[in-house]
Amino acid sequence: MKRLFWLLVIFSCMATFAWAEELKLAGEFEGGKLYRAGKINVVVMKGNFYQMGRQYGELMKNEFGEFYDMMIKQTGIGTSKAPYEVVLADCKAGLEKTPFYVREWVRGMGETSNLGADKQIIASQGLMAILFSGGACSGMIAWGPYTKDGATVVGRNWDLGTKALEPYQKFLTVAVFNPTGYGQSVADINYLGQIMWQSGINQSGIFYDLQNGAMCDPTVAKNRLSSNSALMSMLLESTSFKQVDGFFDAVRSEGGLLINVADPKQGACFEWGTADYRKRVDDGTGLVASANNFTDPSWRSMFAIPDGKNGGFTKERTANLLAMGKKERGQIDAKKMMEIFSTTIPLGGPTFPVEGELKTYYSIVAVPKDLKLWLNVRGLQDWTEIDLKTMFY
Repeated sequence: MKRLFWLLVIFSCMATFAWAEELKLAGEFEGGKLYRAGKINVVVMKGNFYQMGRQYGELMKNEFGEFYDMMIKQTGIGTSKAPYEVVLADCKAGLEKTPFYVREWVRGMGETSNLGADKQIIASQGLMAILFSGGACSGMIAWGPYTKDGATVVGRNWDLGTKALEPYQKFLTVAVFNPTGYGQSVADINYLGQIMWQSGINQSGIFYDLQNGAMCDPTVAKNRLSSNSALMSMLLESTSFKQVDGFFDAVRSEGGLLINVADPKQGACFEWGTADYRKRVDDGTGLVASANNFTDPSWRSMFAIPDGKNGGFTKERTANLLAMGKKERGQIDAKKMMEIFSTTIPLGGPTFPVEGELKTYYSIVAVPKDLKLWLNVRGLQDWTEIDLKTMFY
């Protein structure tokens, strides 16, 4: 039994070896460039959002064809289950809830991806809208006395309650936007061409990741603008944590969300409800962790989350992260954070085992002061370093 335990521990930590995969130039178009870090695509764009959309669409044209065909087949779009006209109308309505720059990016992609305008609108939302099920993400931010040098280190898992997205791992893409007319360049980590922004970092080192909070706040405020796009706008426009605070003070979410935000020196979890928000830091000296649960004690009207599987192991993942963070106080750097987010729930970590019904699809570690990311894309590629400094113009 002891031997089996240590084999499990060793297996859990095997993926923590990370390397700086050499970026290889794979294409250029109208000022945009496509690089590959092993199997991970990195698209670097510049110009206005329409121009960047054209760059992205052309550089990822082959991937878009395969992606769209796979999505149509898997979701049944075009059948009685999901009539094409209904799906297109829903996606157009979703696009209308986004800012002009997002619509321009989608328009540009449609011109060069070979999909055309309508298919591109479906491709930009259909994957998440139809296959998304039971978001169960988690994250942790450490800084100050918790990290080796005092600088912020971020970890994040992107999880779902379905196996349906497993074939799409090869489409995970780092999209780097260098927009004219905005204060900040931004890198988005997401599946191909998606406008439901999930995780990003800007050139000032402000990082955010989004987690589903619907178990606590299931309200849907249908008439509000897209919360995902609002977060992208926050990155495009913010250069300080004070501005991030101001954003959450001013904007309400269209659904219950938890947003972990970090800059090079600090971090917080914003429990972003449809009626109000709370800014939470678990240990004010340098640690915060979250996993789909509004835990600020001042909430009075949130739904309680059950223990175990019925609650998506939310309580357990949060407790595991806090325990690991406190255990590693003073020792956390990028490598240590990768070890933490490579540790499965049965072994005291936040990550779902490979064979489980709930799936960890990819993990991100970031050091905002260095503008560096490490990505672990399950079933595709282990921890890989991506240095964004030369990609932000």
